[in-house]
Amino acid sequence: MKILNTKTRRKIISLIFIFAFMFNTLVYGNNRNPSRKNLEDMIDDVAVKRAIPSVLLKSIARVESVYSQFNSDGSPKTNGSSIGLMQVNNRYGGYNSEKLKYDILYNIEAGADVLLNKWSTSSYNSVSSVGNMDPNVLENWYFALWAYNGWSSGNNPNTYGRGRTYQQLIYDTAEIEYGEKINNIDFSYLPKSGKPSRSLTVPTPAYTNSANIVLYEKGDYVMTDGIRGKYHLRDCPAGKYIYEINVMKLGTIIDGPVLQNGYYWYKVCMDGNMEGWIERNWLTRTGDEGHGKYVFDDISFNWARKIIMDLYSEGVIAQASSFNPDCAATKEEFFTFLGRVLENNEVNIPGTNNEENVMNFVDAAEIHSWAVEHIQRVKKLGLLEDYGGELDPLNSLSRKEAAKIIENLFGENKEFDGFDICTTFSDLTQLSQEEIDAVKSAYTNGIMSAKEPGNFCPYDCLTRAEAAALTAKINNKIKEWK
Repeated sequence: MKILNTKTRRKIISLIFIFAFMFNTLVYGNNRNPSRKNLEDMIDDVAVKRAIPSVLLKSIARVESVYSQFNSDGSPKTNGSSIGLMQVNNRYGGYNSEKLKYDILYNIEAGADVLLNKWSTSSYNSVSSVGNMDPNVLENWYFALWAYNGWSSGNNPNTYGRGRTYQQLIYDTAEIEYGEKINNIDFSYLPKSGKPSRSLTVPTPAYTNSANIVLYEKGDYVMTDGIRGKYHLRDCPAGKYIYEINVMKLGTIIDGPVLQNGYYWYKVCMDGNMEGWIERNWLTRTGDEGHGKYVFDDISFNWARKIIMDLYSEGVIAQASSFNPDCAATKEEFFTFLGRVLENNEVNIPGTNNEENVMNFVDAAEIHSWAVEHIQRVKKLGLLEDYGGELDPLNSLSRKEAAKIIENLFGENKEFDGFDICTTFSDLTQLSQEEIDAVKSAYTNGIMSAKEPGNFCPYDCLTRAEAAALTAKINNKIKEWK
C-alpha cells in the first residue's frame, strides 16, 4: 500500500476542513427558530398528548432556552451535554443526539419525557412528593420541577431563598408570562439545608389550580404513542407488566380512569383479547365506538369532537384532513353549516323572501364557491337581513351576530316575556336594545349561554368548535320545532 506524502495529506486535510465548513454552513444556515407562538403551539400539542400541564412545559422552555432551538448562526443551542429548546441532558445517551439538535418536535417530546421521568421519581417516592400526586393539580408538580435539572440541594428554598430555586423560576414564568398563578408548598416541611427525605410527602396547598389534563372515556379508540419504542400493559394500575407492546398499537378503552401513583390509568383491549392497564400519557385518542375513527386529525382532544362528528355524519360538516376547531369561524363557514341544517330539515319560514336571485351583497364575489348555495338558502329565509348590502363573509362571526341570526330563526320565546336578560349577563350594557333582545332570544331558546360566569361576551368571536356546537343546538331545536 502506497503511503501518502506530506503534501498530499495536507491537501486532503484541507479539503476535509473545507467540506466540513461548507456542510455546517449549509446545515446551520437552514436552521431557524420558529416564532415563539409556533413553538408554544407545538409544546401545547405535546403537553396535551402526554397529559402534562402545558403551562409547565412552556415555562421550562422559556427558562431553559428562551424559546431557542438554534443559535443565531443556525447551530444547535447546546450547553455542555444539554441540547436544544428544552435543554435535554443527554449525557447518558437516552435520546438520539442528532434529533435532539435538529428536530424541534423530538426535542419537545424528549423534554416532556424528562419531566415525566422526574414526576415518576416523585410519585413512586424516589424523591419527595406532594399530596396525592394528582397530575391535574399544578401545585403537585413542585418536586418534579425541582428534579428537572437534577435532584440538587441548591433548589432548597430554605437554603438560598425561594427566588433562586429552579422551581420558583418556573412558577414566576408561569405567572408573569402566562397568567397562571401556582401556589407554593409549605416550606416548613423542608429541611433548613440540603435535600429533603425521599419519603417526605408535603400536603397539597389549600388553594390549587387545575392543569386541565384531557381524560378519556370508556369506548374511546386509542393508539400507543410517544417517543419510546416499547410500552407495557399491566395487570392492574401501577401493577406488574403482563404484555410488551409497540408504538402505534390500536386498542379500545374498557375501564378507567383510575388515579394511582401519580398517573391516570386505563384498561385497554388490544388485538381483541390482550387486556391490561396503561398510563394515559402514552395513549392518543383516535375515535370512539359511537363515531368510529375520527375523520379529522385535530379533534381528538377537543371538547366538541363528538358534536363535530355527529354533524359530519349528517352531512352538515364536510370531510377534510383537519377541522381547525380552535380557529375563529368565518361568517361564510357558519352560514354554510346553518344552510345545510336548514336544507336537511326542509325549513321554509312563512312570509320570507323566496326570490331566486338573493346574492345581492356588494362583496358577494368574496364568497367561496362551496358556500354560495348555502348562504343563498340562509338569505332567502330572511336570516341575514341585518347585514344590509355587505356580508363581509371572510370575517369572523361574533357571539352577538350569532344571537341575532338565532332570533331571526326562532323569534322571541313568549314564556320569558317579563325576563330581564341583563340580570343574567352583566356585560350587555354597551349593546343596543335590539342586540339585547337577540341575546335574550338565543338564551331563552336554549341555543346560547354564558361564555364565562355571569358574562355573555357579546364581542368575542366564535371558534369553529363553538360554531359547530351552536349548529348542533339549532339542528336539535328545529327538529323539536317541526
